[in-house]
Amino acid sequence: MEPEIVGKRIRQLMEKNEIEVEQLADKMKLNVTDLKNKLDGKEEFYIDEMMKIKTIFQLSSSDCDQLFFQEEIETEKI
Repeated sequence: MEPEIVGKRIRQLMEKNEIEVEQLADKMKLNVTDLKNKLDGKEEFYIDEMMKIKTIFQLSSSDCDQLFFQEEIETEKI
């Protein structure tokens, strides 16, 4: 999956859950700049980071797979 698409999906999830970049970075134990680079598609998310996002947003395994790997998804279902 293209990193830009994944980043856009996560930003939509953040907006829906009213979580700011700084808050998510803190919860993920990431530097804010590193998270912004990932959200902007400049870097990819590692597996452990994907699992943290799954936990933070309480996503099912299916929703997590859709978020990171499916070409087309309906983000309002996540």
